Amino acid sequence: MLSLRSQISTTSSDAQRHTAAQSRSEPTFRKIGAGACGAVFGQDGKSIVIKLAKTDDELSLWNDYHKHTSIAEQFRKWEFKDVRIPECYYFVPKDDPHYFRQNPELAQAAREVCHLPTSALVTERILPLPKDTRIHLIEKYCAPRIKAAALGDEANKDCLVRVYLGSMQGKSGGMFFSLRNFKMHLNQIVDLQLDVTAMAGRMGIAMAIMHWAAKTDARDIEFVLGSSSSKATAQLSAQDIARLPGPVYTGPHSYVNEDFFSRITDLWVLDFNQVQPITMDEAGVAKAIEAAKVNDPYLPKPLGASQIEKQAWNTFASNYITAADAILGDEGDQNLMILPRMFIRGLIDLQERKK
Repeated sequence: MLSLRSQISTTSSDAQRHTAAQSRSEPTFRKIGAGACGAVFGQDGKSIVIKLAKTDDELSLWNDYHKHTSIAEQFRKWEFKDVRIPECYYFVPKDDPHYFRQNPELAQAAREVCHLPTSALVTERILPLPKDTRIHLIEKYCAPRIKAAALGDEANKDCLVRVYLGSMQGKSGGMFFSLRNFKMHLNQIVDLQLDVTAMAGRMGIAMAIMHWAAKTDARDIEFVLGSSSSKATAQLSAQDIARLPGPVYTGPHSYVNEDFFSRITDLWVLDFNQVQPITMDEAGVAKAIEAAKVNDPYLPKPLGASQIEKQAWNTFASNYITAADAILGDEGDQNLMILPRMFIRGLIDLQERKK
């Protein structure tokens, strides 16, 4: 039902809407989320989102663009694909006179929530989890008295799951229920029989790249479960084409460039607007520890009481150190090798003080 790298077919109305939009000449946009620095709009028929600044704080969105690009470059450099990062396409400043003129449908959709013109950041969209997964989450964690409303709520189609490996506080049956940014705690992840070790290990490597390759504190980033569509790619080599009998169809089975009926579920990292640079010294480590302290509990925590908490932490810490050693080994300075160990020690110290 829900597992990493699983590919499933879906017949949801959401997939049907996206497919139909690919044959229309005029684009359609709708609001799919909101954050502290902006409102997020999706374009039907394409896996793109436009994050629009809700205030005059253009620099926050520009920082998002810069840090997103920097971290994505390091993910590519180290050929790390086990945590997906959305493609970061381009930035539009507030004073650009052309963008909203060229996209009147977006301007119309955004007018009620943003003061236009405003700055915009265009990135790849993390698609929602498939319909069957969403229904399963509602059936399992939504209170019976509001289950019918949750199943019929259009907003619940925009379902991304926040992965809280550092919390065992997951509950069901609350007064309110939403699948937008659904918080899935470690005890619920175990309950759903998801691969905790795989996710903890991937988070460890991702954090090491963000800290020691991108040289950032990874402040306020999010790890979520979401999906992506199957996209048309160049699948045949020149040698393969030479073997064909003549002109034949070689495109995707769906006959569209982006197949929204076929989805792959992945662990993703996103939201880089608060990320700050760090120095390669003790002060940088302290900044990274502080960022982890104030963030939501995505990362496993040390000193847990249960076996699964210990397993998640040990895997995270081990993968973090291994990846950091590989990254810092390229720097040629042995004095740097202590820094990732100081970060892990710092997280342990934080937890000891809480106890």
